[in-house]
Amino acid sequence: MDRIYGHNIWDGFEPLPRTAVTGWNGDHPALAAHARNCVGPFVIIDVGVWKGMSTISMAKAIKEAGLDGVVISVDTFLGSPEHFFMRDDFQRKNSIPNLSHIFMSNVYHEGVSDYVIPLPQTSVTAVNVLQRVNCEAALIHVDAAHEYEEVIRDLREYWKVLRPTGVMIGDDYMYGWPGVIKAAGEFSAELCLPMEVEFPKFIIKKPPA
Repeated sequence: MDRIYGHNIWDGFEPLPRTAVTGWNGDHPALAAHARNCVGPFVIIDVGVWKGMSTISMAKAIKEAGLDGVVISVDTFLGSPEHFFMRDDFQRKNSIPNLSHIFMSNVYHEGVSDYVIPLPQTSVTAVNVLQRVNCEAALIHVDAAHEYEEVIRDLREYWKVLRPTGVMIGDDYMYGWPGVIKAAGEFSAELCLPMEVEFPKFIIKKPPA
């Protein structure tokens, strides 16, 4: 957190009232399982976090296992196209959604704020920031976009900051998102590495250096 921000961004945080943590596939068992398999000190990067379900799942796993790790949570907190008209899921003030505040509140109420660093940026800008501070991840979960061009771009860019023997997990490998299926398959072939599928997650492991 000091390398990214220079201070503790949780200082003085005032959470919203506690609500249910909603999301899609964020509690998939592969996330907690691979988080617990990391050796530390280590970094996990969660790309596309919505209200925090996936981040919280991984942060709880490392907290409960007593591991020395942290989850960096990347999101614009503006919502994807499919979220834009979900007017009951968040509020806007002067056109800006309060999704960042909802996310941080959920993390706070679940007791894992010591394990989470929010990074409110586009996925491309965020990976650039992380490279500048020499961040290397043991586990990366990619769930930011669903269109082919954006998904394969995120996979390629975040692979650069995945350390050898690290694991990349992608979401939405399913019939409703053909762009994700195409990008995952092409990326796996591009790397000449096998891809495992634990529906709807796909998993690619980086070989040792």
